Amino acid sequence: HLCETSRLGIVDPGFITSPSKDGIFRIVSCSLFVPVKRVELLLKGVIFAARLRPELTIEWHHFGTGPLKPDIESLVQEILPDNAGAFFPGYPSLEYLLSFYKDNSIDVFVNVSESEGTPVSIMEAISCGIPIVATAVGGNPEIVSEKNGKLLDPNPTPKEMASALLSIWDEPDLALEKRKQSRRIWQEKY
Repeated sequence: HLCETSRLGIVDPGFITSPSKDGIFRIVSCSLFVPVKRVELLLKGVIFAARLRPELTIEWHHFGTGPLKPDIESLVQEILPDNAGAFFPGYPSLEYLLSFYKDNSIDVFVNVSESEGTPVSIMEAISCGIPIVATAVGGNPEIVSEKNGKLLDPNPTPKEMASALLSIWDEPDLALEKRKQSRRIWQEKY
């Protein structure tokens, strides 16, 4: 018997997302606002990064909808430091998301789910050449490695997330290589 792997994939978006050139660190994530996706944990990682670097402006854009969205929006109002902004545009469509990836600079895509299959959201990000920070759960380690980002422990602390995020920002030459590798991994596998 012959066995072969046939992975889910996505169509070439036809562009590569650029990194920030204006000194603003832009983080993107995309998931439902449900407990398994741990969006609150991601918020705490962004806050930790902002507190570690009060001189750095951080923008976090999270695409998605779900029952926990109002809770996260309330938390943002209460605890987000002044040097960080959080934006929750919902998820109008895949076309909207890809348009955002095309028209905006993005430095890193983040996924901190406690459980995953092989996330299409990460496939979409790597197809655009975006470095990834993700938890080592489910299919994430098949897509993410030191080549194109950082794999986190399955249960990372906000400090560990902040460290991984800031390592992408702090090493622009390495981040550029991770961008190239993200695109290459998409071309080879997805």
